[in-house]
Parts: sequence; C-alpha cells; structure tokens
Amino acid sequence: MKKYIILLMMMFFTVGTHSVYSDSAETLQNKYLPLFEEIEQKAVNELNFLIDEAYIEYERKKEKGELTVPILFAYIEKGKQLEEEIDKDFQTILAHMKREITEKGLPETLAAPFEKQYLKSKRKNKLHILKNITLEGHTISFER
Repeated sequence: MKKYIILLMMMFFTVGTHSVYSDSAETLQNKYLPLFEEIEQKAVNELNFLIDEAYIEYERKKEKGELTVPILFAYIEKGKQLEEEIDKDFQTILAHMKREITEKGLPETLAAPFEKQYLKSKRKNKLHILKNITLEGHTISFER
C-alpha cells in the first residue's frame, strides 16, 4: 500500500510540476510576445520611413540633375544604424526574458523561438531590400 501512495504522490507532483511549468511558460510567452511584436512594428515603421525618405531625396536630386549614387551610401549607413538600434532593443528584452526564465527555473530553450524568429525576419527583410533596390520606382515597403 505504501508503494501505491508514494507512486500516486510522485505522479501528482510530476503532473503538478508539469502544469505549473506549462502555465509559467505560457505566461512568460504571453508577457514577452507583445514586446517582441512592438519591436518588430517599430522596425517596420522606421524602415518604411527610411525608404520613403530616401526615395524623396533621390527624386529631388534627380530633378536637379545632381548625382544620386551618394544617396545610396548615406541610406545604407542609416539602415545599419537602424539595425543596430533595433538589435539593441531586441537583445535588451531577450536578456530580461532569459533572466526571468532562469529565475523561474524554466528551460532556457523557451527563448530560442523568439531569437530564431527575429533572425529569420531580419534575413528576410534584408533579402527583400536587396531584391527590390531600384532608384526607378518606389516599390519597397514592409508589413508586420
């Protein structure tokens, strides 16, 4: 009889722990997902603004007969600065999330999907820009 009581207690503890783990993981994901989405939206908005600004400047210079190539280099630099700013924002939130994961004793792998998605999104957007760079039309825009 003692064996069954111990077995039942172990099952309850294991199921209870799993339930707490699942709830904590879900709560953590629900807490941080909106923050990551906010960063993504900020990046999209600022990138679209940068593209609009570059195109307007290009059109002005083109109308005046001025060289337009330097615009490309200037906006590449602005794009790098934007990327660094967004990376910093993302890494700050990711660090908070990882710290909270550690404090709650949850698996560190919970943060991996967020990091993976961020890197995937960055690669996709860079490819989108490279495929669509044209100074003959204003066709690049990003959506979240």
